[in-house]
Amino acid sequence: MPDSSDYKNQEFIEKQKKIYKSSYVTIALVIINAVIFVLGSMFFPFIYTIGVMYTPSVLQDGEYHRLVTAMFLHQDINHLFNNMMILLLVGAIIENYLGHVAYGIMYMAAGIFGNLLSMAYEVRNEVTWVSLGASGAVMGIVGFLVVWLVINRKSLAQDKSMLVRLLFLLLFVVEACFFQQGANTIAHLGGFIAGFIFGIINIILFNNRKDMEGIA
Repeated sequence: MPDSSDYKNQEFIEKQKKIYKSSYVTIALVIINAVIFVLGSMFFPFIYTIGVMYTPSVLQDGEYHRLVTAMFLHQDINHLFNNMMILLLVGAIIENYLGHVAYGIMYMAAGIFGNLLSMAYEVRNEVTWVSLGASGAVMGIVGFLVVWLVINRKSLAQDKSMLVRLLFLLLFVVEACFFQQGANTIAHLGGFIAGFIFGIINIILFNNRKDMEGIA
């Protein structure tokens, strides 16, 4: 006869299927990023020229669209793969928890704030970078998740298999967002801070303390 762990694993799998079937914003973001990467790499390279985050163009030429467009551009296939994997693994779960609209707002706000913090750092330290990627927005999702994990740490500590999953996820996130060559750690940090603050507001101030399906 199947033991309780078999039932628990099956229940976890069913929850995952349910979550991904309704993760419309996450799936849309992955598709948009992938399509833009193909178009920019193979057919329209000028997308990168006009879309990457470049502080002088923002401040001197008023090209504020770069704060957003840079979030949908990626340097190479490895850069795209890492960001989209984290988005799929974490984003779908957070979208299910927050709802489509709030999740979409947090994603965009985290990415923009990450670019703004990077821009402020460049101005203050008199350096100029060319940056791109969804990492800032993705780190916002991770920041929100961290708030939930901290609040629920006591109950989560009892589930050893879940802790192992979270450990591997954390290692992947840290490696992908902070140890990749040329990573803009300031933008990543800014996105994380924005998501963390969003988590405090949503979970603590608005008392959204429900279970997070797909994690536990």
